[in-house]
Amino acid sequence: MRSFLPAALCCLLLPAFAMAAAIPDDPATGAAELGKPDEDVPYGVAASWLLGHRLLVDGRPADALPLLHQAYRAQPDAMPIALDFQAALVAEGYVRDALAVMDKLVEAHPDSASFRLRRSALLARNGNEDGAMADIRALREQGQDTARLLLTEAGLLDRAGKGDRALELLRAGLPRFPDAAGEIYLEMAGILQRAGRGAELADLLAEAVRADPDRPALWVLQLQALVDAGRDEDALALAREADRRFGLGAPGVEGDAGDGSPEQARIDVGLPADSFVVELADHYARRQKVDQAITLLQPLAARGELGLNASLWLGRMLLGTGKTDEGAKLVDGVTKRWPKAPRGWFLKGKVAEAASDWPQALGLYRKAVELGPDDGEVRLSCIRALLVAREKAAGGTEAKAALATRRKELGEHCTAAAALITDQDTGGHMILGYGFRAGGDLMRAAEHFGTASADEELRQNALIQKSLCHDELGEDALARADLEQLAREFPDNAEVANTLGYWLAEKAIELERAEKLIRQALATDVGNGAYLDSLGWVLYRQGRFEAALDFLIQAVNVLPEDPVILEHLGMVLKAGGQPAQALDVLKRSLSFGADEKRVGALVRELEAGPAPAKAKR
Repeated sequence: MRSFLPAALCCLLLPAFAMAAAIPDDPATGAAELGKPDEDVPYGVAASWLLGHRLLVDGRPADALPLLHQAYRAQPDAMPIALDFQAALVAEGYVRDALAVMDKLVEAHPDSASFRLRRSALLARNGNEDGAMADIRALREQGQDTARLLLTEAGLLDRAGKGDRALELLRAGLPRFPDAAGEIYLEMAGILQRAGRGAELADLLAEAVRADPDRPALWVLQLQALVDAGRDEDALALAREADRRFGLGAPGVEGDAGDGSPEQARIDVGLPADSFVVELADHYARRQKVDQAITLLQPLAARGELGLNASLWLGRMLLGTGKTDEGAKLVDGVTKRWPKAPRGWFLKGKVAEAASDWPQALGLYRKAVELGPDDGEVRLSCIRALLVAREKAAGGTEAKAALATRRKELGEHCTAAAALITDQDTGGHMILGYGFRAGGDLMRAAEHFGTASADEELRQNALIQKSLCHDELGEDALARADLEQLAREFPDNAEVANTLGYWLAEKAIELERAEKLIRQALATDVGNGAYLDSLGWVLYRQGRFEAALDFLIQAVNVLPEDPVILEHLGMVLKAGGQPAQALDVLKRSLSFGADEKRVGALVRELEAGPAPAKAKR
């Protein structure tokens, strides 16, 4: 919808304006032009309409609707108000109400082709094909014959299952409306596609390009039709011809689409952002023919004919298909040619990550974040690298100060990334959950794990992690609710059974059920170190120290550097009357990162030895 008021006039402190205006010729056009001032229009109505119109133009129909409704109730005969109101109704899905508005406009202006066409389209959308066609017939009886009428009638015929009749009608209209040939051919192509008649598309679109060679969309559609028909050589020849005609394929310059760059300027006039050859490669990629897309793009990259976005896309495809050396070489070229492009350094980080060089990957991701702080994917990759670095440093090889600094950095990245990703990016929310948890913000971690749990593939792990956050926060009821929900949804899952069983053992409640759950998990995955530890721990809680010792020794043999398992073994040894062995194991636990406050207290107690016996009197 076009705006017919300068932005500066769209405020509440305005004199009233008249609403009577000329009827627009094009049904796709927005509200009509304003007329001269009219003192009879109340100030409040004009203000509501003007603000509602501005919201509608800005793509906020839900906010515009109550204001436009208020204006329409006061001035239902004011054409611009009625047009804006029905447009807002349609945008929000209230088609029947919009039809009621258009009925009144058609009744008031029976000779308006525009209004009848609008109503015809709404009737068809509401399932009233007969009513829609009646409006078309009425216009024909009035002697109307326009390209818009032709296209609307053809669309109605196609919806009614009369595709052949629609195609005949459109072809007959080509000589009558040569200036609209491009739109007519596009409609014909759409009818063939919807009918599954793809074999006819390539020839039709070749005819369309000859008739309207300056319409880029026709060239793109012909490219796609040729590919779908298996005519790859013809498609490539056509793409190159189109690039020559429209002057595309020149070396790209720094910039991304959307920032006023040449790529954006091309898109604004309907041209591909890079070239028709790149557009062809994109079509191959969408058809899961990635190797063909790469084959098309690599020569262009070698000649420096790819812009930034296409170069990045090629780099991702190379890395994603295991062509790491080629991808690394291309990414090096991207960072040299566009040194300020954050995505180039991001891909360079991906190369380092693929080589398991996490320190280098982290440095590259940090650089990418510095250059592109508002890129959510880059932030998430940096968070992942920080988490890996934290895990590798968990053995106590890094000083406390450095760990604190990294934890602070992790929190900053997580806070920034949380504002950049959508709820639909469940994988991103999973990473944020881990990041916030590692950074010590358990409440936000639980929140993001909860969002991630909407994804069926992530749900199990997300709810387990969420329960752990609640547990650490002391929110036992919430932690248990998550685990019980998992037990209902995944009754045969070993990890779920072990997690719930271990939680019950930690709380020293329902120990028989806890033992049953953990043994169920072990029966599924015999020899799992974590499950052996859980069973040893529940037996310890039951006071069965000898049986607990056996399972915990097995667990340590599987996971000899796990601080929690070592802590459990130390406590069992202490309870079983073996203080020297317990002290040794607990010290090892501390060396691998066990909780210093809790385990340290046990170590100091054992080092002090048993309390001296009181002398008898």
